[in-house]
This record gives sequence, C-alpha cells and structure tokens, in this order.
Amino acid sequence: MEQYINIFVDESYPDFIDKYLTTKTLTRLKYVTQFCGCDYTKMYSPLFLYTRFDHSLVVAHMTWHFTHDKKETIAALLHDAGTPCFAHCIDYVFGDYVNQESSEKKISDIVLQDKEILQFLKEDSIDLVDLDDFSRFQILENKSPKLCTDRLDGVLHTCYIWLHTHSLEQIKEVYNNMVILKNEDGDLEIGFRDLKIAEKFVCMVYNYAKELQRNTDKYVMKYISEIVKLAVQRNLVSLEDLYTKREKDICDIFAANFLSWSIFNEASTLVQSEIEPSDVFYISFDTKKRNAIPLIQTPYGSRRITEVSDNALEKYNELKEYKDSKYAYVKKIRKIY
Repeated sequence: MEQYINIFVDESYPDFIDKYLTTKTLTRLKYVTQFCGCDYTKMYSPLFLYTRFDHSLVVAHMTWHFTHDKKETIAALLHDAGTPCFAHCIDYVFGDYVNQESSEKKISDIVLQDKEILQFLKEDSIDLVDLDDFSRFQILENKSPKLCTDRLDGVLHTCYIWLHTHSLEQIKEVYNNMVILKNEDGDLEIGFRDLKIAEKFVCMVYNYAKELQRNTDKYVMKYISEIVKLAVQRNLVSLEDLYTKREKDICDIFAANFLSWSIFNEASTLVQSEIEPSDVFYISFDTKKRNAIPLIQTPYGSRRITEVSDNALEKYNELKEYKDSKYAYVKKIRKIY
C-alpha cells in the first residue's frame, strides 16, 4: 500500500496535515473499508486492505499536488469524515441505489464532536462552513463526468487494488501526465497533456465504471444492506453505531447472529440469470452510474477527450450500453437468516 500512496506525495510535503491524522475522526476511518463491504467475500480479492483513511490521505496528497492550497487540502483530508461503516451499502439501506447520497453525515456534525480537530481548524483559519460546501473546491469535488481528486483516486485504486487490471507503473504514467486546465465552464479541472496517455486513463475509467454496474458489486452491497437492516430491527446494532464502531466489530455481530454471513464470506461465484430465480436471495435493480470523461490539452484549448478521440468515444459508448444480466444470486444463500 505504501508504494501506491507514495505515487501521490508531492515533493513539497504538506506537513500541516500530519496533526490531523491521529484525531479520533480520522482514526475511525482506518476501520471503514473503501470497497463498500467487498472485502468480506471471496467474490473479490483486493491486493491489500484499503480504507477510507487511506483514500482520504491519497486524495489530500493529490489535492495538494494540483493546488498547493492549504484549505482545499485539509478539506480533502476530511471529505469522508461522515462516511458510515460499509459506506454506500448504507445508502442501499435507505433505498438510495442511484444517487448514493443518503447515508453520509454532514462533516460539520462529525467535526463538532472532535475538540482536537476543531482546535486544528481554528489554527489553520478554516471555518466549518467550508467543509459542508465542497462546490468551492473544484479540484477536490465536482459533478460527474468531470474529473476531480476524489473521483481520480476512485478510478486508480479500483484498477490497481481491487480489479488488478493496471500496475503501479501504469498509474504513475497516467498521474504524472496530469495538469490543471480550464473546462468548458471556465472552471479549473484536472486534465491531460498527452492524448495517448489520456486514452490509457479512459481504459481505466471503463474498467472502474463497468465494475460498479456489474451484478457482483450490486449483490455484495445489497446483501450487506439487508443484513444491516435486520441487525437494526433486532436491536443488535443501531444506525448510529455505523458512525462510531469499527466494521470488524459489526461483522463479528453478523457472524454471531446470522448463519448466512459465513456463506457470504466464503462465496466466490455469482450465478447470473435472465429468468427470475426462486427460493434464493437475488438482486435485480439499477444503481448509480459512475464515470469520468477527462479534459485533454490541445492547441485550440481544452477539450473533452470524446471530442478529439474516436477510441475514447467508442469506449464510452460501450460503457453507456453495458448492462449485466437481469438477475444474480449466490446458490447457497436462500435468505438472510
């Protein structure tokens, strides 16, 4: 993991972030996995454990690299402070499959419970209101399909750690070609100097976005959301516990109270079907479509890569048309019990 993180550490290290790393708010994120529960089944095999803390650290380093702006870098470090255990699985608990914005708490509400961070923010002249409105931080956060550091790490770590489709060297090549450009709205945005390298990034986006439309990811997240709902109904955990406890502790509760949890842990194969199955727990729904269409530097100004590359346009069209089978299930999980 250290090799991955070090790719993004700028020559001028932002040492002002170090004091935040041991606060209770950031420490909690060390126990929230990045891949929304996919670490708890053999249907995936991440290279190593990658947590919301690791993601937050990488995004902070990326943001500093592109901006050298202290406020935006600290915002980047804290951008996932309101994330619950199992992350977007909890959006599924609330029936929010498409937007996936229901479960995250306001960062200010989290930070207000952390006196240490409040003191550090005061020292760094940052108001809480700055942490609840990321629209002012365009390099850190913006709407899909624009590229930002949060979305950039999502693409890169998915391809390297989760899906094993790209190497560290390929990630370095892509990252080192990135620059800040002006987009079609006149705003600053991360883009590429070289078309060929940008096309390599498009292949990464394709793998990332396609995987998050596949039934495997949807099944894992739906199963965890359903077991969370049952655990809450039986007073084994509360929704508030998801923002205070470690994922491992909650998983231990699942293991002690739900026989299907061990089957889920060992499951390695998902059955795909166009016919609605019976007598099994299955999934069949649409979910959030993620994407990133980067800018490319041209002699005529910045352009979306789809405007200048037929190869990229073809990839995005393939992605747009992609749809997994209508139903999917694990044979041995007949119900969550």
